[in-house]
Amino acid sequence: MADPNVRHMKWWGWGHEDVSFSDADKPKLWSYLERELGSQESSPIPPVKFEEVTLPIAKENRPLLEALKNALVDDQISANKKDRLIHAAGKAFRDLLRLRRGQVDYAPDLVVYPVSEEEVVAIVNAANEHDAVIIPFGGGTNIAGCLEPHDKAGRFVISLDMCRMYRVLEVDKFSLTARIEAGVYGPHMEEQLEKHGVTLGHFPDSFIHSTLGGWAATRSAGMQSDKYGKIEDMVISIRMVTPSGTIISRTVPKSSNGIDIRQLCIGSEGILGVITEVTMQVHRVPEYKEFYGWIFPGFESGAAAIHECMRLGCMPVIARLNDPKKTALSFAFKKTQSPFKDFVGKCVKWYLGNIKRIDFETCCIMIVACEGSYDTFHMQRRESAHIFRKHGGVCLGTGPGRSFQEAKFDFPHVRDYLMDRGVMGDVSETSTTWNNLIPMYKATLAAIEKAIRNTGMDPWVGCHISHNYHTGASLYFTFGCRQIVGREMEQYLYIKKAAEDAFMTIGGTVSHHHAVGCEHLPWIEEDISPAGMKAVKALKDGLDPKGVMNPGKIIPGEDPLEEWGLTEEAIQSFNKAD
Repeated sequence: MADPNVRHMKWWGWGHEDVSFSDADKPKLWSYLERELGSQESSPIPPVKFEEVTLPIAKENRPLLEALKNALVDDQISANKKDRLIHAAGKAFRDLLRLRRGQVDYAPDLVVYPVSEEEVVAIVNAANEHDAVIIPFGGGTNIAGCLEPHDKAGRFVISLDMCRMYRVLEVDKFSLTARIEAGVYGPHMEEQLEKHGVTLGHFPDSFIHSTLGGWAATRSAGMQSDKYGKIEDMVISIRMVTPSGTIISRTVPKSSNGIDIRQLCIGSEGILGVITEVTMQVHRVPEYKEFYGWIFPGFESGAAAIHECMRLGCMPVIARLNDPKKTALSFAFKKTQSPFKDFVGKCVKWYLGNIKRIDFETCCIMIVACEGSYDTFHMQRRESAHIFRKHGGVCLGTGPGRSFQEAKFDFPHVRDYLMDRGVMGDVSETSTTWNNLIPMYKATLAAIEKAIRNTGMDPWVGCHISHNYHTGASLYFTFGCRQIVGREMEQYLYIKKAAEDAFMTIGGTVSHHHAVGCEHLPWIEEDISPAGMKAVKALKDGLDPKGVMNPGKIIPGEDPLEEWGLTEEAIQSFNKAD
């Protein structure tokens, strides 16, 4: 079984079983969504009871099981229903759609919990010798299908859960590095680092429920990437167990030792091996930190302000810009307030509308965080504020910022809330250059809205900028609509395809930080080129010639769109509405 100190998420949704999203203190939320989504009939999809779920019968592989029993103790090996179900999928929309209905076509035959790299080696070697498949498992938060335990050859499938390898092994406070086991969850890692006065500075939306190894395997991005970078910018060295041996990179700041094997491991999504240990760049815990809210006349003016901050070298640690739809949603998320605070809020709104001439139909909220030493903090706040005001921004103080800070890890819960009410909610994200940012935003927004309307539903589509770089930024689209009863999966895939097609057509990437998995297979070859895909296949064949490691991810089949699940007939049926 798993370590008793580790709590896996609920098998049918986001978060722990005793935690769910509630709108009890958000009186405007559902009324806002009902207005936006139209009056069509909805089909609620409550999750089935655990007892009603039937898993595929576990396959047998006696030689493999004996080899595992020789390497592990009994409580590190599990074939019980709950463990198999938890490890049967990630948290993509279609994962949850199937799980909530009890439609579990694939599940691992066995779950194992190693406590050391030596045990990981033994597990990988046993699978390689006895014709089995390994799916590395961190926190199970992936939304790109990276965890789907399906092997076309029908081999025995092992879910290798890293949750018992959770230690910060060493902190070098002089060099500012930390050697950390890959199975540690975000909060536990930060607790251990804090004892040494340092932080990794990586806080993705999934932070509470995801692991360091998962971040590295999927090229994760955290909310503070404007200062600390994406995960690939933080990894100094790595250890990864493959069927051909253990890859070990050296802990040095930079090198010119040919092709960077460290970067080949990062983003490999378990198809090459199991990441067991990572040496990370860490930072001293900042003395000062504060969140602020800003409001801008429009999305373009907010984006221009971020670009200028980046160009002039005075970026805050967070600059998260919501477009008008995401801004309206954030207003709808507002908690019930006291009569006094409600009065103050109305006064502020009057001031913004009548004095600052803010149009609440087109305005955009930006969440900003500044941190550092006393001097650095105040300089960063002062210089960025000057630029924000230059572009029409108005500071709303610390209230909106602190509200965001309190709720920043709650957003993934909302999808379960929507599905309970027959509403589809999902995301697609990309990145592009500054010059292409606004054209990409407008074109993708239009493409997703059009696709949703083609399915006969009213669209809700919003976007935010949350990761900014010298050359460009990410665009993170959120979309929702009422579901078509009986065609929920086809409807979702059709809309998702519209988003990804737009990314490829207009000069983005298939994903900025959610990985490839199964979800983005139809577009990966176009993204990295046919020759690039040959390189990926050669690497896979060289390190994993028997195809033991996480088959079916990153490398597409002959007809990836059909394998994805969207037929030409379904596409044409929706296109008729065009």
